[in-house]
Formats: sequence, structure tokens, C-alpha cells
Amino acid sequence: MGLPSPSARLRDFDTLRLRILENVPAGPLSPTETADWLARLPDARFAAIALAAPRTRPLIQPRGGFARFAPQRDLSRALWDAGADFIPLTIDSHTRHNDYRTAQTLMERSEMEDQNLLNGYPLVNHGHRESRHLYDTIEAPVSLRHGTPDARLLVEVALATGITEIEGGALTYTLPYSRGYPLPRALANWQYCDRLAAEMSTPERPIHRESFGVLTATMVPPCIVAAIELCELLLAAEQGVMSFAFSFGQTGSLLQDLALAKVLREAAHDYLTRFGFSDLRTHLVFHQWMGAFPADYDHANALIATSAQTAAMVGADKIITKTKEEARGIPTIESNCEAVRLVRYTLDRQMPNGLTECETVAAEADRIRLETDAIMQAIFEQPQQAFWASIAQAFSDGLIDVPFAPHESNANRLVTQRGYSDGVYIVEPGALPIPKHLLDEEQALAAAAGERTNDPGSFKAMMRDINLMAAV
Repeated sequence: MGLPSPSARLRDFDTLRLRILENVPAGPLSPTETADWLARLPDARFAAIALAAPRTRPLIQPRGGFARFAPQRDLSRALWDAGADFIPLTIDSHTRHNDYRTAQTLMERSEMEDQNLLNGYPLVNHGHRESRHLYDTIEAPVSLRHGTPDARLLVEVALATGITEIEGGALTYTLPYSRGYPLPRALANWQYCDRLAAEMSTPERPIHRESFGVLTATMVPPCIVAAIELCELLLAAEQGVMSFAFSFGQTGSLLQDLALAKVLREAAHDYLTRFGFSDLRTHLVFHQWMGAFPADYDHANALIATSAQTAAMVGADKIITKTKEEARGIPTIESNCEAVRLVRYTLDRQMPNGLTECETVAAEADRIRLETDAIMQAIFEQPQQAFWASIAQAFSDGLIDVPFAPHESNANRLVTQRGYSDGVYIVEPGALPIPKHLLDEEQALAAAAGERTNDPGSFKAMMRDINLMAAV
């Protein structure tokens, strides 16, 4: 059995790190330089410190990335002035696929033509010394957002820049974004990223890691989200990470949002305690609706405001915001700032929450937890000797299955449907190790969709479920 264990820490890390650092396009980078720069940063720049501080509302983090330095600096300052608690650095798609040569070409053309020819900031090519100046006047943590199966070099440059929150993981950044990248290789790459985060941490100022529980943002049942988040949490714990956030995207059902948040918190505590990682501090992050967005600005803003209220109700430590331009293209700086102000206004006026412990939420959480535990136990029972290898085998066997994920290792046999309270329920489990009585409950709850349509299970019903928030 490949169970999580502190003995799984990456070996020969220092030697491997020197090899990684030989490939920095923007100039030499040494481990000492990174450690020295992080030591010089004020406490306000550390994500783990911000997340651990007492607060009355979720912290606010928008998204955003431009190809050129000046627009990225302007975006960062504008978001800070608008009231964002975390500043994002969203990376371009060529960097995400380690194609630094193309990123360099398009970065240079962007400067020459005075336009953004990349869908994010090419951090590796701009380099850590230049990119540090993005945040000269900002006293807030910076979060690295990308989508990279092999983020080793990117994370090195990010830490040297002074970015203290690293989002992603081998599962959450490979299954939704890559088709053919080998999952075992991605798992090995992210062992390095987690170990690097641990090495660059101190007990008082740890580098914070955050998983991406949104996955494909399309009809993913809560038990799959929970199981994958637990896997990435335990993988990070093995490498010595001291601060970690599990996350999930708004499900479309307030009932399931409340229940999933409860399951993630309780299961994370239980599994960390079980495997001897109780010193790791955890947090919960809530992503505003990541599915099809309404094109109408009034409807979009209404969705953003109600989603902010949901984040408060689930007790999120941080909320990742959307903008009213989500359905129309890449948001402008002004739109991003407007969304930050809207979310902050809503959160400052949040309603008291008395729903978390109600019987309906408790029953939903109990079923999700039992399903999650069944999946985790099936992973633990794999014959491999390492936890990461057990995870890889579980995916190959379809014991974990992510709806609509393009990765070739994903079985894509799991079928879900919206039902009771607009929740996402399992109708065809594929090879998921869900006990029959729980599957029967899922199918019964999914059958509630028949109250809204005469063709449950059809293509029309599937598109209705996917476009839940976009339909008017």
C-alpha cells in the first residue's frame, strides 16, 4: 500500500535544483539569491500570514495577466488601489507548456507593436529582477496562477520575484489542461514544486501552496473534488509544505457549496492527523462561478454579487473573483477593479449564516464524505509503494474520473446530472468505488431533474445543466 508518509520527501533535491536553475532564460539565478530576497520581504507580502490573520470576511483575489511589463504593473497597482487583498499574476499559455522560445518572441513583438499578443504574463522570460518591480508600491501577497504540468522553473522564478503563493498541482493542473502529458511525470514535477516551497519557508513565514479544485468546472461531483483536493494536500504535506489551501468552484447549488466546504475542512483535518501531518495549516478558497457566464452585464454582476455572498456563507478564507466581461473576452483593468469593488461591497454587508449545520446540509455532507472516503481508501489500497504512484494507478483504473477532462489517462466514464437543489449528482459511476446504497441516493437526487424537463439524460438536458448560470 502506498500511503502518505514524511519519508516520501524528494531525494537529491539540491542537485536537481542546480540543474533546473541552469535554464533560466532571463539570467542566472541562485538558491541563495531567492532565499535572500524572500527574507527581505515584509510580512504583508506573505500569503500564509495574510490567510492566518483574524478577519471578518473572505480575502479578495482577482485574476489578470498581460504580456508586457507596464500593463501588468498598472493592473497590479489598480487592483491594489481597488481593494484587492491578493494580487494575481496569471501566466501565458506558452509558458504553461514550457515553450519559452515562443513566449520570448511574442513578448518582444508585444513591446514593439504596443499590444498584448499573449494571454498572460511570461514571467520566466521577463525574469525575476525585472518582475520584482511590478510590486514596488504594493503591500499585499502575490499569487501565481498558471496551469502547468511542469512548473519547476516557473516556480523558481516566481519565488525569486517575491511571489509567496503558488497555485496548482499535478492533478489539478494536468487533467483539465493537458491531453498527453504523462501523469506520473507531472506528479514528480510537482513533488519538486512542493519541496521547493518547503525549502524556501520558515516556520514564521511559510511559502503558501494552493490547489485548484475547480478542475474542468463542468459537472464535477463534490466527492471527486474532495478526493482530488485531499490527494494534493497530502502530496504537499509529504514534501514538508506548512501552509496549504484546498479550493472548489461554485457548484451552482448552495446546498452542495455548504456541504462541500464542510467535508473539505473536516476530511483535511482527519487525514492530516491520520498520517502525522497535523502541523500543516489549511485554508479554504472559493472560486466564483467558473462555468458559462451570462453575457448580459446586469446578470453577470448579479451572479458575482450572489457568489460573493455564497463565499461568505461557506466561510471561505479567500474568494477568487470574476468580472462582468467573463463571457465576452479578456477583462479590462477597469472591469477587474469594478469586480473587486463589487465583491468587497457585498462581503462588507454579508448576512449571518445559520445554514451550515442544518439537517439538509448535514445529510448532503455525510453522503459526500462517505463517497470521498471510499475513493481515498481505494487509492490507499493500490499495490504501489508510493502514494503518488497509487494516485497515478487509480486514475488509470478509473477509480477517479473527472467529467469532461481531456487527459488521456482520464476514463471519462463518469456521468453526472443536475437534480435536487441544482446539485451535481452521479447517474453513471463508471469505475468509481462508490457503495451501491450511496449511488442509489445520488441517482434518486438526480432524478429530481425530471421535474424541470421531460428529457433527463439527453443532450438538451446536459446543455441546460452546463449553462445553468448563463441561461436567461
